[in-house]
Amino acid sequence: MAIFTAAVGVDFDTLDLGPLGAASASGASSTSVLLTVGGVTAQLTGTGFQFAGAGPPTAGTITRIVVTDGGAPAYDIAVLALPAASFRSWVLAGDNAGTKAGIFGGADQITGSFQADRLGGFAGGDTINAGEGNDTVTDTGGANYLRGDGGADSLQGGVDFDDINGNVGADTIRGGLGDDWVVGGKDDDLIFGDDGGDLVYGNLGADTCEGGAGADIVRGGQGNDTLSGGPGDDFVSGDRGDDVMTGGLGADRFHSSSDAGLDRVLDFSLAQGDRVQLDPGTTYSVSQSGDDTVIAMSAGQVVLVGVSMSSLTADSIFIA
Repeated sequence: MAIFTAAVGVDFDTLDLGPLGAASASGASSTSVLLTVGGVTAQLTGTGFQFAGAGPPTAGTITRIVVTDGGAPAYDIAVLALPAASFRSWVLAGDNAGTKAGIFGGADQITGSFQADRLGGFAGGDTINAGEGNDTVTDTGGANYLRGDGGADSLQGGVDFDDINGNVGADTIRGGLGDDWVVGGKDDDLIFGDDGGDLVYGNLGADTCEGGAGADIVRGGQGNDTLSGGPGDDFVSGDRGDDVMTGGLGADRFHSSSDAGLDRVLDFSLAQGDRVQLDPGTTYSVSQSGDDTVIAMSAGQVVLVGVSMSSLTADSIFIA
């Protein structure tokens, strides 16, 4: 496990500790050494350090790495249990991928800066908080907890269960493989569950939410949203606001309530087993308006576009 904290904007794609292999060492002791190369310094703290010439320790355990660039704090990696010999071998060989995989191979906590960061996890279930700025977060391994925080962020989950929330800003979020929780937060978001049985929730703002493949729960939240279930038997609910809903292939449930607003269902299919679900206690009427069926409640309406009222069956509309 590592705890990574960025002080300024950082890019995990180009994060490179390899130059430390040629660094000069000063203040070396069994618990600490300062490595310097160019304008970059790395303070290594740990236990049992031994040295043979320049560069990182040849033995011992590294527990913390604090990096500065041009005299200003860059990032801090704490709570490590990193074999110094392995670290030295990686940086001397220029194996940047091995270095990062060794440091971030567990269940890590990664926090971005107030600037635009590009952050990522490796193996293990990670917690990543992007911080302020327009950030990119990608973590395709493990069951992860990803937060965009402030800014217009891009968040990508992976093969396992991911809990993803864009928070403030107009975010683009993808759950990836696995059964994910994908939430937009505030502002107008693009949210994709991708594969698996996902919970996709727009929350505030005028959001575009797509469940993707699998039996998904897709909810718009507040605002005028565009919702799509995708392939599979989905639950699609506009919640508040005037929403546009599409179920896709499969037997879908389109949910609405008396205070939901004007919801339009574009692909209601009796042949596929689609139904409309209303809240308990809801009173409603059904009428034909041109080519469409209109389900009217006290304030909200559901319009089944291109559906003849006479084609509906007794269980096409149900209360639950």
